[in-house]
Amino acid sequence: MGPSWASLVRLLLCLGAVLALEAGAAAAEEGEPDIQFAEPEDDTSPGGAASPFSAARAGPTRPDAVPGYVEMSNGLKVPGHIYTTRAKRLKIFNVEGEVYEYVPVAACQGIEAVVEWARVDRQWRFKEAGSPEKVYTGESYPVRMLSWRLTLRNGHEIVGHILGQPVYLEHNRKRERFILHKRAKGPLGATLEDLVYVRRVEFGPQAYNEAVDELAEKARQAPGQQEK
Repeated sequence: MGPSWASLVRLLLCLGAVLALEAGAAAAEEGEPDIQFAEPEDDTSPGGAASPFSAARAGPTRPDAVPGYVEMSNGLKVPGHIYTTRAKRLKIFNVEGEVYEYVPVAACQGIEAVVEWARVDRQWRFKEAGSPEKVYTGESYPVRMLSWRLTLRNGHEIVGHILGQPVYLEHNRKRERFILHKRAKGPLGATLEDLVYVRRVEFGPQAYNEAVDELAEKARQAPGQQEK
């Protein structure tokens, strides 16, 4: 006679417990037990594409948002609560490990742009239709190649390329979108200084308060404000 249903259920429960213990031990060996990851909500738009905002939420931030600021290459610091597309993580190609890694925003301590190279390229066009010869048009445009250094809360660093990853920042019910990209190209006639990019993203209440204080100080020093 084969095993009873009760015995089979007890066997399956025991196997499940063993697998759970093994998974927990493996996660601890990876060195990230101090990071608590909140699983992103599965919220999509009616068309099926992932939406960065929940249609039912009218509050100032999403539950998975992290306070901090985004600093641009021109020195501007924008404070707010930071998150990425709902149900998505930051996708970075680890150059050293040659593998894609997926990092939750909540696991990040900072993101820093690393300029691999920057230059002003000439614009060329074919001399005639069907001809391989090209001629310089007299116009030029700026180009910049970036990699990114992600520093996690446990001190681990990942350096690699991010291909057009959006980061959303929300402050005082206003949302802005910033793009972390690998290659940026400016318009004709622009300079490298004109091609502004995200230089750094810092996470945490201290970083957030620092950026808010800087904006408040700039507002006090603005023309017309000192006389009031």
